[in-house]
Amino acid sequence: MPATRPHTHLPTQIIWQPANQTTAPAHINDWLLHPGSLTQRLRQHGEFTVLPQHEWQGLPSITEATLLGMAQPQSAQLREVLLALNGTPVVVARTVLPLTSLAGANATLGRMANRSLGSELFEAPAATRDALWVTQLPTHNPLGPLWGRQNRYLKRGAPLLVAEFFLPIFWQQFAN
Repeated sequence: MPATRPHTHLPTQIIWQPANQTTAPAHINDWLLHPGSLTQRLRQHGEFTVLPQHEWQGLPSITEATLLGMAQPQSAQLREVLLALNGTPVVVARTVLPLTSLAGANATLGRMANRSLGSELFEAPAATRDALWVTQLPTHNPLGPLWGRQNRYLKRGAPLLVAEFFLPIFWQQFAN
């Protein structure tokens, strides 16, 4: 099974830095470093919807496998969505759910359809974020110079990754 690349508008190789090394302006750091649910926070700014783009089983990238603590990529449920406010996409998100993390009560995480993963992650028992990395994609990226964060969560002890990239319109219209 070949490794699968991130969203077609994102670079294949993304360099993630530990969150404490971010050089983002304060108003951007406020969103990148926020410890709670992005879904809940976005809902405070308008009508929130999830627009599914792609969902499949495949292999995470080498970088994603490393961030998950895998010696080599292993099969995962991969999901890419757009998060929208008032009908406008504002965040591109990619989730990597190792198939081993989808056992038992966590199986629901692999069947989110048009529901927000955050709505499930923060339900009891709430997931814990045990690592956070940040990045800024270069200006020559098709979507522009995006700020993003990569969260590693543990839900019932099982790891998963959630990458979120804030589109330029988000900073222009919604981030106050």
